[in-house]
Amino acid sequence: MIKEKLSKRNQATEIIQLLREGRNDEALMLFEKYRFRKEFIGFAMKRNINYDDASDLVQKFTIDKLYMKSNSIKNIEFARTWMYRVFSNMVNDQGRMLKKNREVPLDEDRDQSQAPKISDEKSQTRSGCVQEQLAKFREAEPKRAEVLDYILLNKGTEEIRLIIGRSYGATREYMSQCRKKFRSFTEICNEIEE
Repeated sequence: MIKEKLSKRNQATEIIQLLREGRNDEALMLFEKYRFRKEFIGFAMKRNINYDDASDLVQKFTIDKLYMKSNSIKNIEFARTWMYRVFSNMVNDQGRMLKKNREVPLDEDRDQSQAPKISDEKSQTRSGCVQEQLAKFREAEPKRAEVLDYILLNKGTEEIRLIIGRSYGATREYMSQCRKKFRSFTEICNEIEE
């Protein structure tokens, strides 16, 4: 007999029910199986939280909120709504914290010796040139550079799709465009001999 696929709402309800019954390991397995972890990481990344911080937030959410606070849900049918509301608050808090830490001191207060230098001249080696062009690419195309970083980290199309919130086909096309755009930045490096 074929098991009927549960809606995301029913999946979340099932996870919370298992937690309330004290079956934490089963609940965590379903959290992974139903892809809530990837969904929440993608949710956080759409709000300008990097992958590592988003992954840490999801971990903190599962331990601090899901395990410890799941009994506070009054109506278990709204478990998914509760999960998103709590996680959204955590993402907002993280964003505020990052914004506070991102404040840049005035130029005269900043130590200029530690600032990265990108020369306008060609590098002496091909790899040095590619590194310089990658820095320029990140500055000119930050969203494409982020996807290029995922590609370089060997993340699959499905995982990147969840992170950037596009369909599978649109993600493949966007990944291809990112590679082509980066290639246009590195054409200058082809003239340098190894």
